[in-house]
Amino acid sequence: MTGPDPKALLARGGRVVSDLTGGQKMVALVAALAVAVGGFFFVRWVSTPAYAPLFTGLSAADAGAVTSALSDAGEPYQLSDGGQTVLVPQADVYQQRIALAGQGLPAGGGDGEASGYSLLDNQSMTSSDFQQKVTYQRALEGELAKTVGAIDGVQSAVVHLAVPQEDVFTSDAAKPTASVLVKTAPGKTLSQQAVTSVVNLVSGSVPKLAAEDVTVSDASGQVLSAPGGTAGAAGADARQSQQRAVSDATAAKLQAMVDKLVGPGKAVVTVDATLNFDAQTTDKQTYIPMTPATTTQSQTSTETYTGTGGGAGGVLGTTTTTTPGGNGSYSKTETSQTNALGTLKETATSTPGKVERLSVAVLLDSAAAASINSADVSRLVTAAAGLDPKRGDVVEVTALPFDTSAATSAKKELDAAAADAKQQNMMDLAKTGGLALLVLVALVFGFLRSRRRGGGAEPEPVDYYRVPDAPAPADAVLEMSEARGLPMRDPAETQLVGAGVGPGAVETLARENPDDVARLLRGWISEGAQ
Repeated sequence: MTGPDPKALLARGGRVVSDLTGGQKMVALVAALAVAVGGFFFVRWVSTPAYAPLFTGLSAADAGAVTSALSDAGEPYQLSDGGQTVLVPQADVYQQRIALAGQGLPAGGGDGEASGYSLLDNQSMTSSDFQQKVTYQRALEGELAKTVGAIDGVQSAVVHLAVPQEDVFTSDAAKPTASVLVKTAPGKTLSQQAVTSVVNLVSGSVPKLAAEDVTVSDASGQVLSAPGGTAGAAGADARQSQQRAVSDATAAKLQAMVDKLVGPGKAVVTVDATLNFDAQTTDKQTYIPMTPATTTQSQTSTETYTGTGGGAGGVLGTTTTTTPGGNGSYSKTETSQTNALGTLKETATSTPGKVERLSVAVLLDSAAAASINSADVSRLVTAAAGLDPKRGDVVEVTALPFDTSAATSAKKELDAAAADAKQQNMMDLAKTGGLALLVLVALVFGFLRSRRRGGGAEPEPVDYYRVPDAPAPADAVLEMSEARGLPMRDPAETQLVGAGVGPGAVETLARENPDDVARLLRGWISEGAQ
C-alpha cells in the first residue's frame, strides 16, 4: 500500500484555495496569522526560564559588581526591589553563587567602601598600634553585621563594639559591651528566638563579652533586648504569644470534641491559660539507712572507783557534820557506735512557661443542646483539658439561644453570589460556544458556496450535433472541431477522435477515462463561452 502522492495533495490543496472567495481567503489568512502569533508567544513563554533570587538586600556597590560579573559571563539576569535583589535563571542559581563567591562577590560593603576583614588588607607597615586596634575593631564590627544580616527577616544590620583597653595593673577592668541595630524586611518582625540568636552570635564573637551586655534594637527604635538579659517588648510579646498558643491549642481540641456532640456552629469554646514564667531550682538531700546496718565506728569507755569512808549524808536545809568513814565504790561504762548512712541529692528545675491556671467557658446553643446535660459536658471538658481544681482551674458550661440571623443572611448572599457566578460562567461558555459555532458555520457555508460556484454552475447553451449511427471518420470530427474553432490539445480528445465519435465509443471512453473526458468537456465549455 503506497502513501498519498505529495503532488496530488498539493494540487488538491491549490484547488481548494482557488475555490475560496475573497472574503473566505481573508478570514483564513487572519486565522492563520492568529494561530502563528499565538504559537509564537506560547513557545516564547514555554522557553523563557523561571528566575530565582541570586542575592537579596544588596548595596548599590555590590549590585553593580554582581551584575557586571554576570554580564561578563554572558548570564541573563533581572533586578527587583529597587536594585537590591538580583534574579537569574533558577537552574543557574547555585552555579552562579559558587562562581561569584570565587571572585569575592558580594563584598558586603556599602557605597564601594571596604568592610569586614577586607579592611585588614589595606594596612601598611607604618600603622601604629592604635590604628591597628581600631582597624581590627571595625573589621570585627563589619563581619558581625554581615553575620547578623544573614538571619532570615533581617535586611541590614549595624554593630557597634565598646571594647575597653586592657591594663595589666588593674584587676577589675571594664567589661566590653555591644549594640546591634537591625533593619527588618518590609512586613517582617523578628521573633524572640531570632533576637536571642543575634545576642548569642555577637557575645560569642567578642572575647569576654557576656550575653547580658548586648543591646538589640530595631530601626523603629524599639528595644528588643536590653542589658541585663531583660527582654523588652519582644520578650513580653513572646510570653503573650506562648500563652495565646496554649489557649488556642486547648480551645481547638475542646471545640472539636464539642462539635461532635452538638454539631458544627452550635457551640463556642474559650480557654484562658495563665503560665508561670519564673524559673525555679529546688535542691533536696535525703539520708537513707544502710540495709543491713554497717558499723563504721565504735567506742567504749569504762570508769570505776573504790575507796574507804561513808558517803555524805544529812537532812537537806540543816547543818550537819559528816564524817567520812566506811567503804565506797563507783563504776560507769559508756558505748558509742556510728552506723553508715546513704545520701540522695536531688535538684529539680522548673522550666518557664508551666501552666499555672486554666479557665474554660463552653457556650452551647440551647436549640441544639436541649437534650444534653451540662454536667456531662463539664466532666468531659475537665477530663479532656486536664483541669485540676486544686490549682484553681474552673470550667463553666452554659446553654443559651444563638442568634443565627447574620449567618442566615450571609449564607443567602453567598448562595446568591455563587448562583450569579455560575450563571455568568454559563453565559460566557454559551457566548464562546456560539461564536465558535457561528465561525464554523460561516466557513462551511462559504466553502460549500464556493464549491457550488466552481463545479455546480450551469454551462452555457451550446450547439448540439446529431451523431450519426455509423462511426464518423476522424476527418469529420476534425472538420467539426475546426468549424467550431476548438483546437484539440487534450490526449482524451485525440483518443476520442482516433476511436470515432459514435455513442458506443463515447460511452466506452467515458467509462474508462472519466477524469479526462470531464476535463475535455470543461475545456470545450469554457472555450465556447469565450
